[in-house]
Amino acid sequence: MGSCTTSGGSVSLVMEHRCGKIIPPIWVLCCFINGIKLMSYLPPPPPPLCLSGADNGIKPRDAWVDIMRVLAMLFIMIQHTPTHHSPVTGMTRAGVFFFFMAAGYFLARNYAAASSPVSWLNWKKAALILCAYVFWIFVSMALFGFPSTLLGWMANMGIGHVPLGVILWFLRDLMVFVLISGILFRIPRPCLAVLCLAALIPFSTESSIRLTFQYGDMACNIIHPRGLGAFALGMLLSPYSLKELKDMVEKAWVYVLIVFPAVFAWEVYHRGHESALFLCMGVLWIASCSLLATRYFRKFSSFCARLGPSIFLVYAAHTLVYRFLIRLGLPEGSYWMWGLAVPAVFLVLSGVYFLLGRICPGVLRYIALKS
Repeated sequence: MGSCTTSGGSVSLVMEHRCGKIIPPIWVLCCFINGIKLMSYLPPPPPPLCLSGADNGIKPRDAWVDIMRVLAMLFIMIQHTPTHHSPVTGMTRAGVFFFFMAAGYFLARNYAAASSPVSWLNWKKAALILCAYVFWIFVSMALFGFPSTLLGWMANMGIGHVPLGVILWFLRDLMVFVLISGILFRIPRPCLAVLCLAALIPFSTESSIRLTFQYGDMACNIIHPRGLGAFALGMLLSPYSLKELKDMVEKAWVYVLIVFPAVFAWEVYHRGHESALFLCMGVLWIASCSLLATRYFRKFSSFCARLGPSIFLVYAAHTLVYRFLIRLGLPEGSYWMWGLAVPAVFLVLSGVYFLLGRICPGVLRYIALKS
């Protein structure tokens, strides 16, 4: 009987060990399947290079821009995976930089096309971002626990500290930049260029590593100057239409695809902190890859472009899903499993976005910044 008990115990241990290795891939597969099912809530496929809306009197979306959003978001999701970050993940750091640039560019384009005078402070759009920011902060606190002190509440809300959920610092900074965007739009372009350089270059050097988010007593825990530089750079590019920018990228994409790996290799092996040149080259690399996708992979690029409107919800919620997957047993150091999990999580959250768009579309304006 004693030997039988020992044998049964060993069998149970073996089964438990095997199940521990089998369950995480099953959860990743389930994410893929559920994401594909939720994709049924996507709107009908638009033309390859111009998204729907023109027939309804709404300004159509540009597929090139939406593919850039999707690619930048995938880079950000790769950067946030709980794996041992290799030098390759350094290529993903241009994702947030691109989103700041895009926000500044499109706001300035809207201001230039407005018939009424531009106000100094954009309270309306900043209030919408604040609603989304507070919503996702409370979602994070509901999952991780509410603070018991006033200082804890201030820290969780990102006042003097990185906000709860870590990634929500982007919303906090974007809210401030959008609020003062009218001021930035009104100042002369040479002054805006000086502000852009002053925000980018000093905070993209070796000494600026002391000004990053892991230092709780630094002022950059409130607003990161490099984000302001990217936002101002987007506003500086606003006199050029999307077609003009696309034509520029089309003329230079070969050089970008050749030069960026060289810049990346130099940064990885000679610097401890990415430079402004690296981030700008990364944005150009994203733009070049998106341009090639629209040219040579039209069906795939059309599908990716349709996911563009869901990017904000994916950004705000993807790390929460990561923690859920870790609790389910997905190993933190497995590159191939997290490589599968990233697109699976992206598809699932995009499906949730379009599902909410069918059920309660008005909510998306306040939690996913749907315009």
